[in-house]
Amino acid sequence: MTRRLFLALAAAPRPRLIIDTHLEVWTSDPRFPFRHPERPDFRRAQMDAPIENQVEQMKDFGLKYAVLINPRYFGWDNSYISYSRAKYPHLFVAHGLLNPDDPKIHERLRYWVKEQQFQGMRFSPIYHPKRSWLNSREHYPLWKEAEKLGAVFNYYILPHQMPMLEDMCGRFPGVKVVVDHAGKPDLKLKDPWSEFRKMFRLKKFPQVWISNSEPYEMSEVKKYPYEDTWPFYKAIYEEFGPRQLVWGTGYPRPRWELPMDKELEFVDKFCSFYKPEDRELLLGKNALRIWKFPKP
Repeated sequence: MTRRLFLALAAAPRPRLIIDTHLEVWTSDPRFPFRHPERPDFRRAQMDAPIENQVEQMKDFGLKYAVLINPRYFGWDNSYISYSRAKYPHLFVAHGLLNPDDPKIHERLRYWVKEQQFQGMRFSPIYHPKRSWLNSREHYPLWKEAEKLGAVFNYYILPHQMPMLEDMCGRFPGVKVVVDHAGKPDLKLKDPWSEFRKMFRLKKFPQVWISNSEPYEMSEVKKYPYEDTWPFYKAIYEEFGPRQLVWGTGYPRPRWELPMDKELEFVDKFCSFYKPEDRELLLGKNALRIWKFPKP
């Protein structure tokens, strides 16, 4: 190798590590029937988002890994997520869903982690805004089991429910927790900040990360680049710092909200408060501290 070529290669930008920490996939394959827990009449989406689409998109945009999430269409049956992870074990880790009212919920967790190689579960108290199962004593065995297994929990949660999550994070510090979609501040409110700031109390827990994801779900403008969301992402960054943030998209190709190039542009261009080294943490390196991804 000539010196000139060596210097050119050394000066060339290295491809950055990109990990999608929130990817929902689904299929019309009848082997995996829909059983939406809140909407029993829910019918299969006309547009599929199968795992094969995501594999192609990861090639197109240089994503290294992704965390698969059951999109709730299948209810408590995590079979399609298990199938997808097993089909492409070099690309994905998996999170499923558990019925929060199941008296044997800790045993279900153990099954999916031990038998199906899942690394965690997603819980959605957002669908139960007036209930308190999140920090009920009945869920103590679940969190104890998660500590034993090294399982990760991610929460789709409303701002007023944050104190319940704070309670459990304090009781069970061995469970890694990811808060989905920036904690879902309600931008329809005249003052969303008083409720939104409840999430900031979680910054005292080093085992908690916030997902600065899905601006289109938060925005009331509903037009890219969703300027009304920027102050909230900036506030999370300023409160938690870059090491407690992760990034995720929500959906694979085809995307009817944000295509992948815009997802990345949103972080790189419009979230101008991130430093280059912060983006490296957000887009990939922080995820390595949460999940055990397959080795190349």
